[in-house]
Amino acid sequence: MAPKPEEKVAEAAVPPVADILYANPGRHTLLVPSQGSVHARHEIEVVARVGGVIEGVSNAFVPGGFFQQGDSLIQIEAADYRHQLTRSESQVAAAAASLAQEQGMAKQAKREWRDLGTAAANDLFLRKPQLAAAEAALAAAKADRDQAKLDLERTKVKTPFAGRVVETLVDIGQFVSPGTKLARIHSTGVAEVRLPLTDHQLSLLELPLGRAIENGPAVRLTANLAGQQREWRGQIVRTEAAIDPNSRFVYAVAQVQNPYQGDAPLINGLFVEAQVAGKTYDDITLLPRQALHEGSHVLVLNEENQLGFRQVELLQAVGDEVWLRGDIATGDKVVVSSLGYSREGMVLSPNPLNEKPSSSLILGDEAPVDDKAEDSLEEGADSTTASAQGAY
Repeated sequence: MAPKPEEKVAEAAVPPVADILYANPGRHTLLVPSQGSVHARHEIEVVARVGGVIEGVSNAFVPGGFFQQGDSLIQIEAADYRHQLTRSESQVAAAAASLAQEQGMAKQAKREWRDLGTAAANDLFLRKPQLAAAEAALAAAKADRDQAKLDLERTKVKTPFAGRVVETLVDIGQFVSPGTKLARIHSTGVAEVRLPLTDHQLSLLELPLGRAIENGPAVRLTANLAGQQREWRGQIVRTEAAIDPNSRFVYAVAQVQNPYQGDAPLINGLFVEAQVAGKTYDDITLLPRQALHEGSHVLVLNEENQLGFRQVELLQAVGDEVWLRGDIATGDKVVVSSLGYSREGMVLSPNPLNEKPSSSLILGDEAPVDDKAEDSLEEGADSTTASAQGAY
């Protein structure tokens, strides 16, 4: 009379839930990061080429002062050099008179010898050595005069380029001799940044290491200046001749034309972050970092939501995002959540985090170009320098 136990049907196991992203490979230009300090294309020490007392300095002759090409920064006392020029001009006049006298005497000697009726003539009788000596004396006097003019011009210390004063080493009233250092200056027409690149970064760039670079990659430089994020555009113009023996880096040099134009000057010594436009690929997939497993594969669900492994190549990591290339197709369901355990063929319940690409793209139609790196470099094209235009 005991009741029979009720039969219970075992509940079906619920597959674990996994966050997935629908892959959408597209055309992207890599951005290769680097950093460096700004320095001027030209930085020199100004030295005195003549001696004397400094009797005047320019208003720009202060640390930080700006000047144009050919401006006179320092005036050295010129009275002695004007006197020397006057004496040199007097010597030129005397030498010219001596030469004219010798020329006349040589003509007279030639007539006298012709009147004697003899074909052969003696050089000394014809006054050829005396004439050559007078010509040489005139040339030497002119050289002394030119040197005196040059020394007088050098009393004005002029700048070879437009730039800025870094440091002054003398002041008005000070006596200087030839070779005395007067100041340090640098140019403001072109700024340069040395960018260290690893061997892997070089593989992502179109940089010919063994020859000159023409139309090098575009570069975007950023830095915090005066409490604001600033940006400048430049271009890779060359790589240095040797690999650094300590760091094993190759240094590429980026140039920015007219760095002091605009609201944010690219000041000498400023530390900047750089992003260099690299190679462009047509099959790059952008995914969160957690989608990459062991640095070489991703987890993908098939139509039956069974787990599979796909081999990929990590091109670069930008922030929390990885740029991958490999066996990933448009519309593939890539697992981006952390799984405590995973094996080939296990079934998961997908939780999509984005919309599935349209069927036309999956069937092979041309996908819209999404040049993420190029767009980021092309923003603010009005500020792009002429040398960087057309680089990508």
